[in-house]
Amino acid sequence: MALGDLRLCPGCLHYLRERDEARRKAKTLERENRTLRQELNRQHRTIHEPPFGSSTPSAKLPFKPDTTAERQARKGGAKPGHPGRGRGRQRQRPQRPPEIVRIPQLCPDCARRLEAAATRTRTLVGCDPPQTFTRTVQLEEAWCPCCRKTIRTQAPEAFPRLLLDNSALAYVAVEHFLYGVTLGRLAAITGLAKGTLTHALNWLAELLAPGLTGLEQELRLAAVIWADETVWRNDGANGYAWMFRTTDLVVYRFCGTRAGLIPLEVLGTLSLLGVLITDRYAGYNGVRMARQFCYAHLLRDLQDLQKQFPQEAEISAFVATLAPRLGAAMRLRHEVTHRPAYRRRARQLQRQILKAINRTARHPAIQSYQDIFRHHPDNLFHWVENPQVPPDNNYAERGLRPTVIARKLSFGSQSERGARTRQILMSIIGTIALRTDDPWRVFRDALNRLAAAPTPGPADLTRLLFPKPQDHTTTIQTQAA
Repeated sequence: MALGDLRLCPGCLHYLRERDEARRKAKTLERENRTLRQELNRQHRTIHEPPFGSSTPSAKLPFKPDTTAERQARKGGAKPGHPGRGRGRQRQRPQRPPEIVRIPQLCPDCARRLEAAATRTRTLVGCDPPQTFTRTVQLEEAWCPCCRKTIRTQAPEAFPRLLLDNSALAYVAVEHFLYGVTLGRLAAITGLAKGTLTHALNWLAELLAPGLTGLEQELRLAAVIWADETVWRNDGANGYAWMFRTTDLVVYRFCGTRAGLIPLEVLGTLSLLGVLITDRYAGYNGVRMARQFCYAHLLRDLQDLQKQFPQEAEISAFVATLAPRLGAAMRLRHEVTHRPAYRRRARQLQRQILKAINRTARHPAIQSYQDIFRHHPDNLFHWVENPQVPPDNNYAERGLRPTVIARKLSFGSQSERGARTRQILMSIIGTIALRTDDPWRVFRDALNRLAAAPTPGPADLTRLLFPKPQDHTTTIQTQAA
């Protein structure tokens, strides 16, 4: 008998309908219960975790749950027992003639004559707000009867056909591209139109563009290179800002892609003998040089494992074993300065890290983390033999922070030409700032030399723009592929 031929009594039909309705309600309640649990977990993480997870900067970290009330009440300052570094080297400032503040001859309280006058000295640092002024230059010209043409002189310390002289041009460029002052604020300070400043900066970038080639060539000779990238919008479209830097130079790229062709454009396709320090982003895999992965990112991922599986005893034991070793590796170059002692301690840490990595693990999350070390053994221990190679990418992330702040203030570039101008001038002025204590003065003097010289080539631009690096220990030779 076919199923369709069955005939049920009204009671059975009523029972089946109620059963189906109960099943539908149960499934609906299960879905709602699952949704509510997910929302509750999300709210719990929002309340008890930092706003950006493990990537939260230290300035935004809330108080830890086990922090005492005494520590919460303490306002900044160094940790107890910290020796401190002092003020460090102070920049030499122009000195003004000493001022003498005369004391009255009579006491202001009792009007008696004062006796035994003496002096005490107090040193103050003052500031004159930046002000623009107008220069009127009389340019002589004369007729040459032999050449049959008019010989004209050029205004000193200025380029032809620019309203700004080199001091104002250097001031606007340094304040905008190095210190992040907006063009609107600079227009208010100088009393010039924003379009005038934009035109002058675009013209200056095209003049100095060949100098970027010399910077890239010098970058490829460095023993240690730090690299990082961040989001940068251009004319409303998504893009990226790339930064490659050493201890005495920096090169930027502002483009619309995060592809691996950008590191190849900057670092070239030949084999380099230096070490490139980055995170684990695959866009740097095409560069032909040794690579050091950032331990700060590895430590962050390790701590995220414990947050994701707080009840797993195996993960807690793995994190407790490996996390202190990664932290000690990042602190080692600051704590041990004697090279033989550094190598002994570094090799000991390497053995401890590898012992924890090679230990048999049952949890898939631990196995996945161990695979990072097993699949990339050549990218993790360059810091062991060379103290100049740090195991973290903190230097690049701190160097990229002003670019992030500029992005928040300006929302990116407004055109391709604006992005190119920023790329050129940030690289040149940033390199000058790494090599001198007074980038405005050095950049102004370099512009004066360029204005007085004939049309310079790339080599001449490099020689005129950049002072010699103070430390040449980080440069090495390039080897052909």
